[in-house]
Amino acid sequence: MLTASLTSCEKIKGWFDVEVDTTIEGELSLISDATELKSTEDYGIDETITVQVLNDDLYEYEDEITSFLASDVTFEVLSVDSSDVVLRAGTEFLISNSQNPGIRVSVPFDWPVEVGASLTLDEASLNVINDILDDMIDFTITATGSCNKGNVTIDLRYGFEVTVIANPL
Repeated sequence: MLTASLTSCEKIKGWFDVEVDTTIEGELSLISDATELKSTEDYGIDETITVQVLNDDLYEYEDEITSFLASDVTFEVLSVDSSDVVLRAGTEFLISNSQNPGIRVSVPFDWPVEVGASLTLDEASLNVINDILDDMIDFTITATGSCNKGNVTIDLRYGFEVTVIANPL
């Protein structure tokens, strides 16, 4: 009887779930080194930013959030201050936090950097992103790799399209 009672309460509690669709977004600037890498004629990139999990849409639900469901994660080129810039295959984006080693997303090919071009994480990666967001702590995005030109700035917009489940009870 006690088990049935607890199960019923959980079902009823679910009726009061609130779903909030939002985008956790911002900009990441990649600046290539001025000096060529020793092993190639490319120029290194190594940038890290910290991202807050909560945005203006979520502050009112901060203590009531039960889970995050990412539906899309995209990196889009906003600007590049040189022409014919190419991010080299193997350039990586690491998304992680202090409690979760996260996920490394590798650029699988030489990627011509042009305004409007974008990279999107695959479906399998979204489960790891959900785990990172569920920790409810700031996370980092680190970009490491190389490009074909030195002293170049590439501005990317990152966007995490998520549905947040909150329960006020």
